[in-house]
Amino acid sequence: MKNRRYYYLAEGECEKKILDALKQTPPLIHPGKTGTFNVIQDELKPRQLMNFVPGSCVVLVFDTDKDETEHLKKNIELLQSLSFKVEILTIMQVLNFEDEIERATDVKSALDLTKSASLKDFKNAVNRAKEKDFRSTLHRHKLDMTKLWAQKPPKTFGFIKQDAEKIKI
Repeated sequence: MKNRRYYYLAEGECEKKILDALKQTPPLIHPGKTGTFNVIQDELKPRQLMNFVPGSCVVLVFDTDKDETEHLKKNIELLQSLSFKVEILTIMQVLNFEDEIERATDVKSALDLTKSASLKDFKNAVNRAKEKDFRSTLHRHKLDMTKLWAQKPPKTFGFIKQDAEKIKI
């Protein structure tokens, strides 16, 4: 939607990196401000809620590898209780960031994307990469946006929808 403000709340640094990379020119997702906040483990504070403006879109990006939804439900309730209306979108990584990379690119293992020896090295390499360079890496490995964030989440998350198509351009 034109002129709409998007606020992305990414679970971690890797999620923030892919969101920022996908916003590079030409954008594959709607541009907006990206912050790191784990909506599965933490509850939004009143001061954080003040960052959103009426009519904006708050996009929650998180993993589904743990069956914990109490904080997520509370965060959605907090956003819904604002004195002004915001649209809340949920982007679920099934089961996690690495699984999404493997599904949406041509790599057999997420570690292959950065030629890393361990998961820790992979995450460090992703987090150190410049957004433009990470976007090039994703392109080189044939990122398929139709496969990214397209899986049905585990039943524990059945109370929300996979809204990825609403942020993709």
